[in-house]
Amino acid sequence: MDTLSYSFSPTSPQNAYKKNSDDWQKIAHKPLNLGFEQRPVWLSFTVKNTLSVKTSPLLSLDNPLLNEVQVYHFYDSKLLSHTQLGDSFAFAKRTLKSESLLAKLTLPANSVSTVIIKVNNAAGLRVPITLWQQDAYLIHKTKLNLVFGLLIGFLFSLAMSCLVLYGFSRKLYFAYAGVITLTLGVLLAYLCGFGVRYFHPNVPAAQQFMIPVLLMLTTLIFLPLQKQLCQTKTSKLITGQSIVTSIFAVTLLFIWALPNALLTIYCLIATPIVVCYYLITTIICMRNTPSKPIQALIVALALFLLVLIYLIIAVFGLYPLSRSSLGFVFVCFFSSTFCLCYSVMKLFILERDEQVITQQTLIAENAAQDTLLKERLMLQEQTQKELESQVDERTFELQVTLRELEDKNHELEQLNMEDALTGVKNRRFFDKKLIMELRRSRREQTPLSIIMLDIDRFKSVNDNYGHLTGDQVIRAVADTIKQHLKRPLDEVARYGGEEFVILLPNTPHDGTLEIADRIRKAIETNQINVAGTFINVTVSAGTYTAVTDDINNPELFTHNADKALYYAKQNGRNQVISFPIPQ
Repeated sequence: MDTLSYSFSPTSPQNAYKKNSDDWQKIAHKPLNLGFEQRPVWLSFTVKNTLSVKTSPLLSLDNPLLNEVQVYHFYDSKLLSHTQLGDSFAFAKRTLKSESLLAKLTLPANSVSTVIIKVNNAAGLRVPITLWQQDAYLIHKTKLNLVFGLLIGFLFSLAMSCLVLYGFSRKLYFAYAGVITLTLGVLLAYLCGFGVRYFHPNVPAAQQFMIPVLLMLTTLIFLPLQKQLCQTKTSKLITGQSIVTSIFAVTLLFIWALPNALLTIYCLIATPIVVCYYLITTIICMRNTPSKPIQALIVALALFLLVLIYLIIAVFGLYPLSRSSLGFVFVCFFSSTFCLCYSVMKLFILERDEQVITQQTLIAENAAQDTLLKERLMLQEQTQKELESQVDERTFELQVTLRELEDKNHELEQLNMEDALTGVKNRRFFDKKLIMELRRSRREQTPLSIIMLDIDRFKSVNDNYGHLTGDQVIRAVADTIKQHLKRPLDEVARYGGEEFVILLPNTPHDGTLEIADRIRKAIETNQINVAGTFINVTVSAGTYTAVTDDINNPELFTHNADKALYYAKQNGRNQVISFPIPQ
């Protein structure tokens, strides 16, 4: 990918392709961030393919909040492809179903082609661009979405815990902390682009409206929480805070009528002012009545204000903003929610301690009167029972929480052992299972068999029908293999891209060949229907059977089976070869 250039002068993609270098500005090693620029911007860069075959990289625009993006791919003055992206189009109409804005480019062999991008966005121009190989992008995207999904899910779990505590205790500060945590989790989901995918796929433009609304809504909910934690007394400063917050709340009812640019500017100006007001009044309250819950609230407000300042710097074009920089926002939001949860829990404990102290004071006063001795003993017994009941409740809640955590860990372990595309076991599971079966084979002196299968000429399937169709073919082959495994201990795993491995405990050599050949014939005779297109594929297989005597060398089985598979591939394909290879 060559150096990125941008310009506001072109009037058409052809005009941009025949660009005048004097009208274009270069960007070196940073994402394009033009602040609140309202004019459409044209971007241009060249892509070199030094390979002797055509490639299909993915062009990723890591800002999911762009209204309209037009991607033109030129080669030898001819338009190879034209892709429309942005939140002006419903999610179902996107060529690649992703919350990110993706365009697939097809680069001819040994070529230098030009990509022209036109970006039009009412709320400013922030256009981070990355060019990916499809496999690399899939790995990166899977890891990123897994991390973001787990973190956002954890915030939702934290919010639900606060709301459940409110249901048990009827303390409003638990409800306020839970709602703030929930809105911050939803806000992070929108910043990652998940809103258009899961919340309103048919109205993608709503995500630009929802982000400032959620920021303002979160700010408003901080006020009742502050009142619960600080128990503020009436003063001019508190009265002024109430007036400013009331005006802020009223404007929230009418901001839907503002254009996206004005809405964003108003949110980024008004929201920090209100948060600063909260911070000042909370600090004053802290000086008058110091307490740990108020200290935690100050830290939470400061972190939330820090995110607002960061967004102001990024949105107004003072610093390049990309999706990878969301890590800072995640850290601040997580820290803020933890401080909030700590503050309400600490306040709850302090209130309970005060209740216990009050009860003990009454008991001490009644102890001086002999006539009230019996009542004092009864009160002590009642207090003891209440404390024991609270301990039992806490113990039960802890047990339930531990069970839920154990269930979540089990679900996560299951996900880590399964291949996301085919639903069969993955390479990690197979490596562990192979060691277990090697031990069983040596202990019981039973034969252990392994079959390695590979789809013949799979690259031509990808080249002719595309990678999505190739994925469907891999999934269909996996389903066929699973149908031919009848015993509970038989396992199939995806070993590589289009390669599978089957583990057959207590299976002799002849039985292994029979199973492999049945699978091969079933795949050869069955046509795979992908969106009305029938595709015939074949597989080659290599087998190896032995009674284990050395469990410290599990690679021997896969290595020998792979040798047999390689021989089958090199000598005609669509056949089953066992190791040792026939001479």
